[in-house]
Amino acid sequence: MPTPDVLPLAAATVTVPLGLDLAAVAVGAVFGALVAVRRDLDLTGTIGLAVLGGLGGGVVRDLLLNQMPVALTSDSYLPVALGVGVVMLVLHPHAGRLDDLLDLFDAFALGLFAIVGASKALDAGLGPVSSAAVGVVAATAGGVLCDVLSGQRPYIFGPGPIYGLAAAAGSATYVAVDRLADSVAAGIAVSMVVTVGLRLLAVHRGLSTRTAAEVRLGRGRRGAPGSGSPSGGGPAPEDAPPADH
Repeated sequence: MPTPDVLPLAAATVTVPLGLDLAAVAVGAVFGALVAVRRDLDLTGTIGLAVLGGLGGGVVRDLLLNQMPVALTSDSYLPVALGVGVVMLVLHPHAGRLDDLLDLFDAFALGLFAIVGASKALDAGLGPVSSAAVGVVAATAGGVLCDVLSGQRPYIFGPGPIYGLAAAAGSATYVAVDRLADSVAAGIAVSMVVTVGLRLLAVHRGLSTRTAAEVRLGRGRRGAPGSGSPSGGGPAPEDAPPADH
């Protein structure tokens, strides 16, 4: 029997309880629907972005790994995303009252998607760097799709409170701990602390990214004639949409 060229690097894939996975999907769907509402999309657009926000990252992840998307093989995921989209058509005016709670749920969902994505990539035989990248894609692709289809700059490209960087840190942390300690449980715990901590610090303590121009100015060109100021002199960034998946 020929020896396969690529052997799986991980002995076990992270198995997430269905209820927890569906909760993460629901959070992504909430933010997808909010993006649609804030961009004045119609009923179809709102439900469509809710589905993309909830399921887009997982679908892209599975396609990258040459697997049938679990969102299509399971009878649970699509109904949840659709249902959240319908509910948000009615409840979106009250979403502002739950900002702090939604921020917390979103941070946990970000970490969960990143961990599962990285774990599935390791189990499929990808190397550590590629696996971490798949985790970032799984955590952020849904949000990118929502932003692009609603006609705005993807939120993860900033400037603004870090989002993609939090997912990258969490995904890389999971892969590193899993490789070094050979412990899925330790990888999950440390990765969630890193991802959730960074995201909540970004939202509530102003931990944010800057534009490339501001970084350049900060290296000695601040205040140069005609160069403007990092805090002014250019168009203000548009209001950042809620964090999404």
